[in-house]
Amino acid sequence: MTGATPEPIKIVLERRVRPGAQAQFEGWVKKFMETASRRPGLQGSSVLTSASSGEYFILLRFESQAHLDRWQSSPEVDALLKEAEPLSVAPERVHVKTGLETWFTLPGVPAPPTAPPEWKMALVTWLALLPQVIVLSYLIPARLPFLLNAAVSTAIPVVMLTWVVMPRLTRLLYRWLYAPAPGVLASPET
Repeated sequence: MTGATPEPIKIVLERRVRPGAQAQFEGWVKKFMETASRRPGLQGSSVLTSASSGEYFILLRFESQAHLDRWQSSPEVDALLKEAEPLSVAPERVHVKTGLETWFTLPGVPAPPTAPPEWKMALVTWLALLPQVIVLSYLIPARLPFLLNAAVSTAIPVVMLTWVVMPRLTRLLYRWLYAPAPGVLASPET
């Protein structure tokens, strides 16, 4: 199909901070995110961290594969990644994601080689979001200014989906979401 709009793509960089390098690594993350924010095609970014394990997940969403490729091949990015080496350890591979599948991976569980079917991801996301929207429509006062109402009514579900609801739903529905392949983990360890 010619003239199709390129699909957004996400990259997830994982880092585990070396002992004693926390403060320096935090400074590096800030510098890295500021640099990424200046790149064309970047649509959004997040940093997730687990304070207890020292693990960081840097998520960047690009407008297209071409924008991601240009970002990855940038000498500035290469220099920044090398700067992080004495401060942290990175896994052998970087994860590139194209859709909702970033919500359907579990910490400490090897990611299956393919994402769940899009219809399953959409259905589970909708089932996770619908009750929150209904409850929030009753809890958030209608008299709030529109922008404040919109900000609160979207921020709460995003936080809940990312850190509470989707990890639990993914664990609960793992066997259904991912068809087990021979020799591959069929369900997450509890």
